[in-house]
Amino acid sequence: MKTTKKRNIVLLITAFAFIMGMAITVADAAEPAVKVPNVSILMKCPQCALFGTTLPDGKMEITLAEALKVHGFCALGGAFSFRAAKEGLKLLYGNELPVRHNIKVETSHACCQAAALAYITGARGKDYGAFHTRGKLIILPPEEKKIVFTDIPSGKSVTLRTLFNPHSTMKPLLQRAFKDHSFAPEVTKVMNEKIHEYLTAPIEKLFIVEK
Repeated sequence: MKTTKKRNIVLLITAFAFIMGMAITVADAAEPAVKVPNVSILMKCPQCALFGTTLPDGKMEITLAEALKVHGFCALGGAFSFRAAKEGLKLLYGNELPVRHNIKVETSHACCQAAALAYITGARGKDYGAFHTRGKLIILPPEEKKIVFTDIPSGKSVTLRTLFNPHSTMKPLLQRAFKDHSFAPEVTKVMNEKIHEYLTAPIEKLFIVEK
């Protein structure tokens, strides 16, 4: 009888451990409802290489997922700015890697969009950071509807005239969802659709390029 009880206890413990292990595995496998594609922008940072915060070549990879963490819940603006940075820096530098903190950014899209551009390029406002003469972030009047990337050492720049503002889509949805949380899945649906659109649409659907 004692042997049977002991065996049953062992079986119960084993079953419990198995169920808990399965639960942890399922929890670990869970993914956010908003799908963030694995896309990135390659930069280089000589200062980082000098002091050892990157590999010796100074290369760094900045992902969309990282950029979206700057503002969190408002993913459309961050995704739109990520695409703008990817296209603008490619036009400005060609096959050369952009040097982070050597880029001035002027944008008429503030809030999460400007924050994402600041994170990607290292550009900051005049009172933000130790080296005011290096990266610069300038907020333009919204009616200008443009994003300008300038390589500070050479003075070369490229302008993207934005054909729309993601906030026009996002703002009313967020306002409704904040008041009524049951509307949140609709916001998630729109985020998934628009992030895909912003990352894959032909550039002429998003911007007019001026060099």
